[in-house]
Order: sequence, then structure tokens, then C-alpha cells
Amino acid sequence: MKKKVLCLSVLTSMFALSNYAQDKVKSIELDEVVISDSKFKLKKENSGKVIHKITPEIIENNSGRSVVDVINNIAGIEINGNTSSPGKNIDLFIRGGRSKEVVILIDGVQVSDPGSFSGAFDLRYLDLNNIESIEVVKGAASTLYGTGAATAVINIKLKEAKSGKANVALSLFGGTNNDQVSSNGTSIQSSANVNGKIENFDYLVNFSSFDARGTSSARSENGTTFTDDPFQRVATNVKLGYKFNEKFSVKTFGSYSEFNNSYDNESFEDGVNNTLDKSYRLSVSPEYVYGKGSIQVNAAYSRYNANRENTRFPATMESENYIVDAFVKHQFDKFYVVGGVNFQYNEIIEAFNLPYGAPDLTRVNYSESPITRLIDPYLNAVYVSGFGLNVNAGVRLNNHNKYGNHFVYNVNPSYRIKLPGGYVKFLGSYSTAFLSPTIQNLYDVQYGNLDLEPQESTTIEGGVEYKYSSLVLNTVYFNRNVENIIGFDSNTFQSINQGTAKIQGIEFNADYSILKNLTVNANYTYTDNEELAIRIPKHKINAGLNYGIKNTNFGLTYQYISDRDDTDFRNYPSVNVPLEAYSLLNFSANHELNKNVKLFLAVTNIFNDDYQEVFGFTTLGRNYNLGVRLNF
Repeated sequence: MKKKVLCLSVLTSMFALSNYAQDKVKSIELDEVVISDSKFKLKKENSGKVIHKITPEIIENNSGRSVVDVINNIAGIEINGNTSSPGKNIDLFIRGGRSKEVVILIDGVQVSDPGSFSGAFDLRYLDLNNIESIEVVKGAASTLYGTGAATAVINIKLKEAKSGKANVALSLFGGTNNDQVSSNGTSIQSSANVNGKIENFDYLVNFSSFDARGTSSARSENGTTFTDDPFQRVATNVKLGYKFNEKFSVKTFGSYSEFNNSYDNESFEDGVNNTLDKSYRLSVSPEYVYGKGSIQVNAAYSRYNANRENTRFPATMESENYIVDAFVKHQFDKFYVVGGVNFQYNEIIEAFNLPYGAPDLTRVNYSESPITRLIDPYLNAVYVSGFGLNVNAGVRLNNHNKYGNHFVYNVNPSYRIKLPGGYVKFLGSYSTAFLSPTIQNLYDVQYGNLDLEPQESTTIEGGVEYKYSSLVLNTVYFNRNVENIIGFDSNTFQSINQGTAKIQGIEFNADYSILKNLTVNANYTYTDNEELAIRIPKHKINAGLNYGIKNTNFGLTYQYISDRDDTDFRNYPSVNVPLEAYSLLNFSANHELNKNVKLFLAVTNIFNDDYQEVFGFTTLGRNYNLGVRLNF
């Protein structure tokens, strides 16, 4: 009882004051620019969306945590599996949608995984220490980013090279990896970053690793000790850039990532399964700047190798995709116009599985070539008036090799009234979105369905944002109508169209710097998705408090997840089961010894709350993490 009273007291004091829960959140200044909702650098006050910016300072104060940790604190977002055993797969639930309805960009270049059922890029491939900032724009954005951008766009900006011939940063974090009962789990993270600039050439090379052991992915119902399910990830990134002159420059990027994961059989059932996933990615982005505009091409090639030989259902798969986005940006006085063509090609190169009764893996023969291809021309324009009215509007023609042409559009007006020390902004939008089935949805020999129809949706938003000095308040109402929902039948184990759904909700954010070094923040999300609400909480609250003094920073965060349903697959037919509400309280601190050395401390799930994110699977208990970063 005392624990619940303390949690409620912390929440009440934070929520009474403000915004979305990071360990530290700065007020977003009027001159900060946003790009994902228009591809132009515009002032935030001129955007018709509520933009969530995870700044370098927020990332620094969350050192030792994951990319998923910081994104999961934004209003309207629930990342399921985030606090489970480290190898547990994650699902992005944004505004009642799922991972397949979110587009992820890395340095403005779209990334996706054609070998997964959702088609979504796995954020576990990324190390937070290699990221400069993250920008999240919620709402349908299919006109700019095509299929998949039905609920949000997440733009992840990697760190850039600094001035100097060679700059070196080394980080090491070590701690526990325990559930609510075990006490022998360990977690180790390390990263190394070398970067520099030599005249017009810049480079950045980084390496990172993560190793977690000591927990089982499945929970035990009767006290039996399950086997350890370790998780390891390694990643290497290389960024090169060259500026030929004031008008023409080229940036290239290459990465290799892999993670080795062990997991159990199913809910409350131990097992020995091991997977090895590898990812290779190359991208190039030339840009030519002229007068009031620019011509840019973002091109990327990705290859994924999934090895499931050592699992209950042995299989292997190699898949690849090509993504090219070529566009022209031009400013006509108060109009900012971007027009371009986007090309996407996804293919399963080769797949093997083990047919019933067969002794060895056999190559899969598909009835149709497992390929999807899209060619989408698009046009978007932003009007920024001198009297507060701003309008963002766009159109796109999705041309799919299987489904033909689909037209999507958006209209997003906003009106800003300047006030002494700030402004009040009213915003609204009407957007349509097109979501094509993934290769796996269509062609998987066990779970695919060639008769699937594409998913379509319309989204209506309306809201208001108020800023006065360091106080920022905003609230948004959203209403999504979705048709031909692409889902999964838990009884037939096949991809299906699940009909229609109406999803609506409210997001509230507040951010306030009480004193120069004291910031409080909070957000609340209400999501009404009764038709398809599996694992999606109706109510979610994030709150945080941050205090900095001299070279030391302290942070306290709170998160509340309301009760929700999940599915129990242990019986046929499967049934829905309730998951209880839970709350988490976390603490962090960092101290800068000098310009070269910084120390970190974090305690997560302070009260060791026992809860479930996924029915029958483990979640993490109280854990400690210590770290050090060296800069040369």
C-alpha cells in the first residue's frame, strides 16, 4: 500500500506540472527546425503537427539505455516487449496501429525489413550511443513517405563527424539483468566512435556491442527454474562525406549488424531455440543546391539473413530491398514545394524450411515470385503566411505491382497567434494512407495469403499548442478509420483482412522548467481501439523530473500502463486473457568529472514490480547500471 501511495504522489506532483517523460526534456525553442512533416527545414511554430524531438541532451542523459527506451516515453506510443527479456521481439503500437504502420528513417533514408511479417526495421539493431537525435511526427504521412506511413514517421539522425582530424569516444556500461526473482543476470554494453574532418572530407566509424544474460524469456508458473536465454548484438557503422563545392556534396553510409538470440517455446514453457539475424546496409545521398532549392537522391540497399535452423520450426531466409527517393525542393516566396519519385523493391532471395516428416531443410518453392515493387510519384507544398496561417498539403500515387494504383492525399492547416513570450497554435489535418501487405503476408508458405487486400485508412486530427516562456502545453484528438485491416488469425494461423475499425484517442503533453536547472514533464494518452486492442493500453501516463547542478544531473521517471488484453495460444481455439495494469519508477544520474570523463548511474523498476507485457513471458525487475564515457 505504501508503494502505491508513493507512486501516486510522485505521479501527481509531476503531472500537475508537465510533458513527455524522458530523463531530461528541454523546452523546444521557436527557432528549432523540423523536417519530417515537409522535408523542409521549418520553424516548429509553422508546422501543423505536434513534433516530438528527442534532443542530444535527452539522449546523453539516457546513456546506457536503448533506442526503444527513449521513444517509448512519447505520448501516443507504446512499444510492447520493451521491458521484457532483452531478446524479446518488440512491437510498435502508435495510435492503435502496429509496427507495419510506421515508417522509420535513418538520416532521412527509409529502412525496412522485407523478411519480417511487419516489414518494419528492428530498432534493436541500433545503439543509442551512436544517435544524435530522434524526431517523431505522428499521423498519416503516406503522401511523403508512401506505404507504411499510416500512424507515424520516426526519423533517427546518427551522429556526425566533429571538427578535427581525429576525435575518439569510448563508452562502457555494465549492470544487472534480472527479473523479479533472479539475481545473477548481467548486462554489458560497449561502444567506440572515431570521427574527424580533413578539409572537405569527413568520416565517422563506430562499433558497438551489447550482451545480456541471466533471464529466461518465458515465465515459470510453478517455481521451476527455466534455462537462461542470452542475447548478443554487435554493430559497425561507417559514414563518409565529401563536399565538392558549395553546391554539390555526397554522403555515404554502410553498416553491418547482427544479433544472436535465444528464446523459449511459448507462454510459460521453457525451450531451447536460437536465432542469428544479420543485416547489411549501404546508402548514398548526393545533393545539389541551387538558388532557392535543391535536388537530392536518397538511395539504399539492404540485405537480411535470418537463420532459424536451431529452433522448433527450422528455417532460413535471405531477403533484400532497394529504396530510392529522388526529389526536388524549391522555395517560391512563401511556398515550399517538394516533388519526387519513390521506388521500393522487396524480394525474398531464398528460403528453406523443414516440411513435416522431412529429415532436412528444403528450399521453398513459391507459387508466385516473392517480390513487391512500388513506384510512387508525389508532390507536397507548404504555405507559410505572414499572419499566422500555414497549410501543408500533398498528393501521392502509389503504383504497386500487384494492386495497381492507389491515390492518397493530405491537408494540414494550422493557425498561430503570437502572444507576449510565446504563441497559441490551432491545428488540424485530414489524411489518407495506403498500406500494402508485406512479402511475408502474401507469400509465406505457412502463414501467407495471396488473396489479401491492401489496407487503407483515413485520419482526422485536431488540436492546440500553447507556449509561454519555458511552458509548453499541447493536446491532440485523433480519429482513424481503417479498412481491410491486415492481421493474423490466431486460430487458422494465416494472414487475413480483419475488416474495419474506428480508432480514436487523445494525447496531452506538458513541459515546464520551474527553475533554471529543474524541469518537470508529463504526458497522457487515451486510446479507444476496442475492435483490435490486443496489448494496447487504453490509458498510458509518462512523467519525469530532472535536476541539474554544476556537473551533475539527476533524473526520475514514472510510467503507468493500464490493463489490457492478450491472447493465450496454449489451447485451441485461442482465448483472450487480461493483463493487469502496472507502473514503473526509474532513477538516473550522471556526473562530468572533467571534459574527458563522464560517469553514469541508473536504477530501473525501483520497486521491483512484477507484471507482464506479453502473456506468459518474463519482464525485468529492479536493475542497476553503471557506465563511463571517455572523450579524447
